[in-house]
Amino acid sequence: MGGQALGSSGANSVKLPKYARTAFDYIVIAACYLFMPAGLVLALVRLITTHYKNYRKPVNFSLLYHAFVGGFVEIVIFIIYEVADQQYDFGGTGMLISLLIFFSVLFLLPAAVFAYVAAVSRHDFSLLAAKYVQLAGVSGIRRTGRLSAETGQHERDVRRDLLYLQDCGALDRGLVFEEGDTAAAAGGIDAAGGSAPGSARWFAEKASGVPQAPQSPQAPPQLPKSILCSGCGAQNTVLPGQAKACDYCGTTIPYR
Repeated sequence: MGGQALGSSGANSVKLPKYARTAFDYIVIAACYLFMPAGLVLALVRLITTHYKNYRKPVNFSLLYHAFVGGFVEIVIFIIYEVADQQYDFGGTGMLISLLIFFSVLFLLPAAVFAYVAAVSRHDFSLLAAKYVQLAGVSGIRRTGRLSAETGQHERDVRRDLLYLQDCGALDRGLVFEEGDTAAAAGGIDAAGGSAPGSARWFAEKASGVPQAPQSPQAPPQLPKSILCSGCGAQNTVLPGQAKACDYCGTTIPYR
């Protein structure tokens, strides 16, 4: 499967999948070319249930593109079969050409629109992913709140995007991200290891005149992960410490 480079300068060699399709997406595409109404319904269901994820938007628009192209292909095959079998002449060559033009406008025009929107969405997410890699991978920002402020995305979307980028190798899987946007650790300890003015430790040190030992930082909270189902390949969000049944095939997916 082809991929797209992050950023326009070519400085980042990491590539994202062109479309983050699952096994169910390929089933939808097959349905689009075998029986367009069923494929269109499945594509719409996929869009409604997953479009809140940034990385899914290009895929969902591409599914709608395949639905309309599949419908046009089926119509053309039907017309060719009828003409070749001489069961129906469609009112002559002029009427046949008019029908083909009509169905081209009816199916291929929406397909072209969805193809364009899918390309734009893919480009936008590529730029967003490059910004995540720059901020989290290069600048070392590990707070989802800070990343949310820098990218203009909701913090929930930031967490989903980071999990996706780690899954596809654009970000190191070992990176741990914490919620919120405060750079200092809990307890009012500043970056140099002392007490932040106004914190509880700062007032205690002022009263006793003896610096207190820094408190050990708390372990970062575990975040939900986007994990591929071993049964059908679909991505599912699994909460920490819990197993989840796949939304599509029911296979139990452990948190790991």
